[in-house]
Amino acid sequence: MQKSILQMAIQGKLVEQRLEEGTGEELYQQIQVEKQRLTKAGTIKKEKSLPETAEDEIPFEIPESWKWVSVGNTCTNIQYGTSQKSSQTGKMAVLRMGNLQNGKINYDSLVYSSYESDIEKYRLNCNDLLFNRTNSKELVGKTAIYKGEIPAIYAGYLVRITPILFDSDYLNYVMQSQFYWAYCQTVRSDAIGQSNINAEKLKRFFYPLPPLAEQKRIVAKLEEILPLCEKLQK
Repeated sequence: MQKSILQMAIQGKLVEQRLEEGTGEELYQQIQVEKQRLTKAGTIKKEKSLPETAEDEIPFEIPESWKWVSVGNTCTNIQYGTSQKSSQTGKMAVLRMGNLQNGKINYDSLVYSSYESDIEKYRLNCNDLLFNRTNSKELVGKTAIYKGEIPAIYAGYLVRITPILFDSDYLNYVMQSQFYWAYCQTVRSDAIGQSNINAEKLKRFFYPLPPLAEQKRIVAKLEEILPLCEKLQK
């Protein structure tokens, strides 16, 4: 049931479309302007724009007011975490792949770091997404959203994603969908005992972008419905 609801959400079938909320194309253009501003200010590095998805690559229909976009063209700060060894005590918590559970962060079993350079470089901001790039073939690609509950950095098997001018919770829900998991299974690289999805493959994940106000209504509806589904399953 949860999978079906998430699929409805990313196909524009969970909430109504409203003309006054604008379009995904308008939001996408705002994102590009903001990316250029951040690049010019030296806040982010300049990156090549990825090609837009071709008509024959579109996996399902979405509302006319939505737009197919890539993670690479709509997000920034896509970088691997610290490779330094953590310890049981230290100045700041280090989130690892085991802390990412069902789209949320579980703060049990924390380790810590006291490396000042790492704390400065990898410190998470509220609403950053974390992507698990190396894990078992069933779990590689799992994500969770950081809400700033405690100050934290993140470990090397994770990748930070910072959405630009759109709702992190919406993207996190997209990344719980069957559509997203099918992509992960297609692009993963397998080795003995583990699988990997690198940052370039993450950047090339295409997803449907609704207007911002509609994203927020989708998130609100999912946060209302999904807990009820969990209760019914228990």
